[in-house]
Parts: sequence; C-alpha cells; structure tokens
Amino acid sequence: MSSYTKDMSRPTRNPFYIVLGIIGFTFTITAASYCLSVLRGVRPTETLEQKSHPLEELMDRHGTNLLTGQLIILAISTVGAVAVDHINGQKNQKPAKQEKLSSDTYKPDSSLETK
Repeated sequence: MSSYTKDMSRPTRNPFYIVLGIIGFTFTITAASYCLSVLRGVRPTETLEQKSHPLEELMDRHGTNLLTGQLIILAISTVGAVAVDHINGQKNQKPAKQEKLSSDTYKPDSSLETK
C-alpha cells in the first residue's frame, strides 16, 4: 500500500516550461512581425503611400536583436527544462530501484505449474 502512495505522488513541476511557453509565443509573434516588415521593405513603392505601423518601425529598428535574444532565452530554457526533467527522473528511479531490491525474493510463478 505504501508503494502505491509513493507512485501516486505528484511529480515536481518544471518552471522552465512556463518560460518556454511565454517566450515561444512571443517569438512566434516577433518572427511573423519581422517577416511582414521585411516583405513590406522589399516592395517600398506600395508602402510609400501608407504610414507604417509602430510595430513595423520597431521591427525595422530592433527586430534582429529581439529575435536573437528570444532564441538565446529559448535555448537556455530548453537546456534547463531537459536538465530538471533528467534530475527528477533520476530521483524517481532511485527509490524504485531500492524498493525492487528489497522485494526481490524468489516466488515461483503459479501459472507455469502444471495441475
């Protein structure tokens, strides 16, 4: 009964998943905005009549730096998430191995016995 309650314990939450979700979302928006900014820059004759949006001006000035910074944060967060998951997996394996060693007693399999 006690091994069942140990197995049902709540796994440790990984804080890097929150960072990955937020930065992943903002990276998607930034990349799409940057692509639109580049496309509008390729066709400058059509954009001369229209006033540029403040987001487009931001992407023109700082788009590359924003994307680079977000990629660096995504890379660091990914490595951190994998490391935390690995450490939690190692912690969960140690009690299971100890429990298996303590319950290793020879018990013949009754299904293999002939009647």
